[in-house]
Amino acid sequence: MPLQWDQEKYTTGYSHIDEQHYQLFDGLNSLLIFLKDSSNIEQPEEQEKAVELINFLGEYAASHFRDEEALFAKSDHPMKIVNEEEHRRFVAKYLEYKNKLTAGAITRGSLIQLHIFLQSWLIKHISKVDIALRDCAAKEEAEQTAASDFTKKPSVFGRFLALFQKKRLAA
Repeated sequence: MPLQWDQEKYTTGYSHIDEQHYQLFDGLNSLLIFLKDSSNIEQPEEQEKAVELINFLGEYAASHFRDEEALFAKSDHPMKIVNEEEHRRFVAKYLEYKNKLTAGAITRGSLIQLHIFLQSWLIKHISKVDIALRDCAAKEEAEQTAASDFTKKPSVFGRFLALFQKKRLAA
């Protein structure tokens, strides 16, 4: 089931962080689309696409974590350490999945397990840790999320998937 962005539930008050969260939602939805569209995931070409998508998701998450941790540090927020620890645990678990997936054949089942982990972690983390930034945003009168409707912007992951579709059409 695709993730649905809920402005009230997930916004932090910092539009660039909210946009990154939205893009991560879209990335997980892209993984679902990939799973639906891949007729034979055991084929080398499909394996290559899966590895590219897994790597891209990890790189995007790492970049997002740096931005988010900088905000927590800048405000000396009491959740700063909790946030960093959550990110470290995520990276360790993500690398565990990635290493298993890239060491051998990637199966539909293993990608589904990865998706379940990523989706569960992301929703829980945003709703329990990241929204703590709302206090800082309100105090600093930070950029207002409503002023920038990032949900209308092109998706980073959509463009990424479009590359796969172009490769498929060219083949």
